[in-house]
Amino acid sequence: MTAGAIVRSAKGVIISGRCRDLAEHRAQNFPVFARGHSTLGQSPFTRPSEINVALTIKPISSVGPGLGDEGFPAVTIQPGDWMIGDEDGVVCVPRELESKVLELAAKGRDIDDLCMMDIRAGKGIQASFELHRGK
Repeated sequence: MTAGAIVRSAKGVIISGRCRDLAEHRAQNFPVFARGHSTLGQSPFTRPSEINVALTIKPISSVGPGLGDEGFPAVTIQPGDWMIGDEDGVVCVPRELESKVLELAAKGRDIDDLCMMDIRAGKGIQASFELHRGK
């Protein structure tokens, strides 16, 4: 599946379900993000049915069907939105918010750098956060 995705110019995949063969994906430098991992493969009938259409991802109950969600609202992804993922998870940045998100991310990184300098200088975590983050 990874080789096929790479041949089709995919830059990575986000699965609203489970995946397997993580070592293969990593060996190919192909990012795969999923809700979970499994030793079972996907059904041979699991295929993209549409491309470049809006898609809504809904929370899946971690307790059981209809018994609650994982604490986040449904998210609708529009063609052209940015999907950004790392080992902590995946976020959707709507195209119209791209500049604002970049601005806030840079500001947050600068604040984190100031906090880290204070903490390393022995000023304490709580005092540093209060000074630079306002909490």
